[in-house]
Amino acid sequence: MGGVAPPLVIVPAHDEARVIGRCLRALLDDAEPGEVRVVVVSNGSGDGTADVARASVRPGELVEVIEIAQPSKVVALRAGLTRSAGAAVAVVDADVVVPTGTVRALARALAEPGAMVAGARPVVDTTRATWPVRRYYRVWKAMPYGRGAVIGSGVFALTAAAVDEIGTFPDVVNDDGWVRRRFAPEQRRLVDEPFTVLAARTVRALTARRARVINGNRALDGQHGADTDAGTGSSLRAGLRGRQFGVLDAATFVLVTAVARIRAAVRRRRGHTGWSTDTTSRI
Repeated sequence: MGGVAPPLVIVPAHDEARVIGRCLRALLDDAEPGEVRVVVVSNGSGDGTADVARASVRPGELVEVIEIAQPSKVVALRAGLTRSAGAAVAVVDADVVVPTGTVRALARALAEPGAMVAGARPVVDTTRATWPVRRYYRVWKAMPYGRGAVIGSGVFALTAAAVDEIGTFPDVVNDDGWVRRRFAPEQRRLVDEPFTVLAARTVRALTARRARVINGNRALDGQHGADTDAGTGSSLRAGLRGRQFGVLDAATFVLVTAVARIRAAVRRRRGHTGWSTDTTSRI
């Protein structure tokens, strides 16, 4: 690690018994003894998430499992941050796979002068997804957000100074989007190390997931203005010209995006502003 201490890894987990073991093993299997410290915050789980997390820990590994009654990621984040003790933190969703090497790279990035927040490179696993979902992600990967390292997609890291500056984490649906906008571009660090995101298996699940993201970003737009990192129109045209993807891929992407926006609008009209879990990616 070259003298750079790894951040405390906070894993909020609501009903994640099916994936929490995989998450922990990815974080810890290549770690040196005592190198990585993890806090799993099981929030409102009814499926034995905490028990599975404890059973996944090997002797000598620094993993604390906290159980809270309220099913809320933000409340779970707040509980995890109380364990930071002045250290940098990385927040990892329970359904993503983050290797130890990526945690090390995030730690090195946070140690750079002026750094406040860091992100890594998402790799979307579409192995078990239907063909429209695979076509959608062929285009998504060519977009500015998907083709490089990002602050988000289930992983972000904060320096101790950033944790202090944030104070109490706000009540937001899209926590990683909020963090990305909270800090200026010159305070962000992006590392070319991967983590794996499991794609939704079906178009229905994908559009539901995208609808939640759209509404989360819409709420942030109201607070912070439009996200300048989010433009895709010119990238779509450039991808077609450069043959990064085909016309059918682009048409699928546009159609899925349109359906997701409709579903997002319906959710807003019905007052469904919270987050929900995509179960298809957790089978």
